[in-house]
Amino acid sequence: MENGYRKSLNIRFHLDPRTKLLLLILFSVVVMIDVTDGPAYIVRAIMTYIPVVLVCLEGKPHVGARFTVLFILATWLMEITQENIGGIAGMLILFLCYMITQFAPTMIMVWYCISTTKISEFMAAMNRMHLPQGLTISIAVMMRFFPTLSEEYRAIRDAMRMRGIALGRGRVTKMIEYRLVPLLFSCINIGDELSAAAVTRGLGAPVKRTNVCEIGFHGMDYVVVVVTLALAILYIYLSGANGLV
Repeated sequence: MENGYRKSLNIRFHLDPRTKLLLLILFSVVVMIDVTDGPAYIVRAIMTYIPVVLVCLEGKPHVGARFTVLFILATWLMEITQENIGGIAGMLILFLCYMITQFAPTMIMVWYCISTTKISEFMAAMNRMHLPQGLTISIAVMMRFFPTLSEEYRAIRDAMRMRGIALGRGRVTKMIEYRLVPLLFSCINIGDELSAAAVTRGLGAPVKRTNVCEIGFHGMDYVVVVVTLALAILYIYLSGANGLV
């Protein structure tokens, strides 16, 4: 019963890939404008939690909770550091916390787009947008490359652990040699395999491609786009009123 409810919830709040791309562009623009106080800061804080809400609605509240805790801790640590810690250590902590709080919305949105969008959905969205096929294929291969590379790294790590080669224990040099070198060769093999798979499936052929994946805009897409766009415009306007734009 509970699994059925979660499944229906995921379907109901599953956004169109084009909506996700638009949100990613909006958040990328927002993070380029830095404010620390005033009404614009409140609007920015509200926008920060929009990707968190979307992640939770996709059935992954634990991920949203992690991002929220990370954002709150970075904000709190920044205030503590400004008051009590100085020198190089304080500068490094402030820089790290600033990067987290400044780019948190975009980081969450990128994770949300990648984790909730299938390659087929992305390809269908790109075709609907009439983007060049070369660009579409390149981005699709890139999206498939990094998850495959992550799986390959975990396989290499587990194999090295079985042989007693782990991080630390005086074997850092061997760890680098036995993990990075195989990973570099794996990158070459993964690239060749993905290219061969793309050619085998007819990607790049001079014909119009079809896609069995059905995408489309629904009511939730319009609501999310209107709310986020209105907040982004308000944020830019308030930032301009403060002389930051």
